Amino acid sequence: MHDVGGTPVGEAGLSGRAAAAEVLLKRAYQTWEGLLERLPIGVYVCDRKGAVIQFNSRAVEMWGGKPPPAGGRAPFERSFHPDGSPMSPDQSPVAVALATGAPVKDREVIILQLDGRRTHLLANVEPLFDEGGRLMGAINSLQDVTELRQAREMLRNRQAWTQRVVQTSPIATYHTDSEGRILSYNHAAVTLWGREPRLGQDRWCGSFKLFEPDGAPLAPERCPMAIALRERRQIAGAEVIFERPDGSRGALLAYPTPLSGADGELVGAINMLVDITERKRAEDLQKTLLDELNHRVKNTLATVQSLAAHSFHDVGDPAGMRQAFEARLMALSSAHNRLAERRWETADLGDIVAGVLAPYGPDVAICEGPSIQLSTRASVTFAMALHELATNAARHGALSSPKGRLLVHWTRVSDFLFLEWRETDGPPPPLQPLRRGFGLRFIRGAVERELSGQVEVDFNEAGLRCRISAPISATV
Repeated sequence: MHDVGGTPVGEAGLSGRAAAAEVLLKRAYQTWEGLLERLPIGVYVCDRKGAVIQFNSRAVEMWGGKPPPAGGRAPFERSFHPDGSPMSPDQSPVAVALATGAPVKDREVIILQLDGRRTHLLANVEPLFDEGGRLMGAINSLQDVTELRQAREMLRNRQAWTQRVVQTSPIATYHTDSEGRILSYNHAAVTLWGREPRLGQDRWCGSFKLFEPDGAPLAPERCPMAIALRERRQIAGAEVIFERPDGSRGALLAYPTPLSGADGELVGAINMLVDITERKRAEDLQKTLLDELNHRVKNTLATVQSLAAHSFHDVGDPAGMRQAFEARLMALSSAHNRLAERRWETADLGDIVAGVLAPYGPDVAICEGPSIQLSTRASVTFAMALHELATNAARHGALSSPKGRLLVHWTRVSDFLFLEWRETDGPPPPLQPLRRGFGLRFIRGAVERELSGQVEVDFNEAGLRCRISAPISATV
């Protein structure tokens, strides 16, 4: 081995340098000043009045300046409590230690430096006594925890932000411990369950009752969250039917995920519940509509077949028979259009009456009655019956004369729906009245077959009067 100039250095040379370095190190740490300067924390000593009499450079960095040479207070503008409220001089850690003679441990203080910066310091103060036990002063060690405080504040803000996100999320979320006991939940979960679970007591899920998708009861210990905890695996999109305390039911998809600690041990689980009640209702409605459509198409085809058979049964004017047949098809189509506007659920009786009479002008009739929502079957039946009555009135009755009057009135009495069609001031009844034609046969057959109702028709000199009655259970 050689030194910098190339001269060989033996073991004796190395030993001599190490010994010299050890001597220098001991001298540096045997003096109070040397020890203070080499400490990684700020340290200062004050007398019994709080005047600084000794300090190291690290303390100067934390203060942002040096105290007066003749001794004085630490050089900073103001101090504050950790919550930001002002701290009076007699509340400082050193003042408290000097006043009580007791140590002050891990007291956080915020100081405003002379240049306007704020520094967070952690103070530990020890009172100093002489051999006689008299208080002589105190020594204070300071640690700069500004970055730690900022990191802690950032973490706290992030946690608060995360908590706000969870609480305001439209997706129901809750978490449990390793035994399945519910520890927290958000507002969406309460809305979904219809109740607030008992923290630390209710297990696995906050629902009042659970069911399989096919409607079979589901025990809580067999719900997706319980399975995820027991088998320590994530479950994605398990469908469950839930029931609230008020008896209402809904459907959800569960996404439970087990949570593990740093040591890999199970500490709990978090579950997200996606409410698919409306989607399931839409699917059920779609199926119902398809079934209804299938049924309605069959009935419509049967109705069209009946219309065709009777419209072209008698020998007569082919153009007139075709015109009558097409008019009946348009009446049937109009009824279907009104049902389609309401998603094939209901149609208002007043709208049906207005639709049938619309081709004859806005003031041809007086229509009176409450709003009554008819079923799909009743809507088509009334539309076709009223069409036949209107067609007959336009050919032979009140709608064929400028002086003719027409009143259509409907009402609901107890468990029955009544509709009356009354014509006045029209021409005399024809020799072949409606009673012998297809119209009356169709009206009576449709009302009796589809609505379990009755039809009464009266022909007189004043005009035709038709009264239709049907039980509410078959019409609304």
